[in-house]
Amino acid sequence: MFLDFARYWGFTPRLCRPYRAQTKGKVESGVKYVRRNFLCGLQGREPGNLNDLAAALKQWAWSVANQRKHGTTHEIVIERWEAECAAMHALDGRLPYPYVDEETRKVARDAFVNWNGSRYSVPWQYAGKEVWVRPVQDGTVEIRYGAQHIAQHLEAERKHQVMRQHDHHAGIPLGARQPAKTLLHLRETAPVVEIRSLTAYESVAASGGAQ
Repeated sequence: MFLDFARYWGFTPRLCRPYRAQTKGKVESGVKYVRRNFLCGLQGREPGNLNDLAAALKQWAWSVANQRKHGTTHEIVIERWEAECAAMHALDGRLPYPYVDEETRKVARDAFVNWNGSRYSVPWQYAGKEVWVRPVQDGTVEIRYGAQHIAQHLEAERKHQVMRQHDHHAGIPLGARQPAKTLLHLRETAPVVEIRSLTAYESVAASGGAQ
């Protein structure tokens, strides 16, 4: 998003080197300078409202901050600013950067995305993936997967609407049918016991008694 903004206004951003605190510290040192010099100087005479604070900051910036010699450039800040202005490009009536706030959403299993209280369809192949959703100035909603445009809908007029394109769900696999279940009926019966004649036991007993 910031790179697109830079291209729109015609400047090239310079990235800080990774794992190098010195370059990142130079970028943030301006905040430290304002805190230590302007905000600390207000102790005991704090402005009563935001407008008074803004007026005090503006006066301090032009009378103090812009008149100092910068520690890195070793030039007076206001003089360096005037030199930079001569090299700047004129806006020529160009419109402000058309910023739109993109949001990430996860596509549900039914290939719909929830955004601003309504649901928008996407091709079923993106189910379960993270996508970008953003409103477009022509009254539509664009959905992208990375840099790839995958869907565009008219923006819902109210919440709880379902914005569907039927071709998004065309050819969706429904899965193989489950085989029919086989029901087993088990009949519980009494255990089978061997039946023997008692005559044999009586004969054995009688012969044993004779011994």
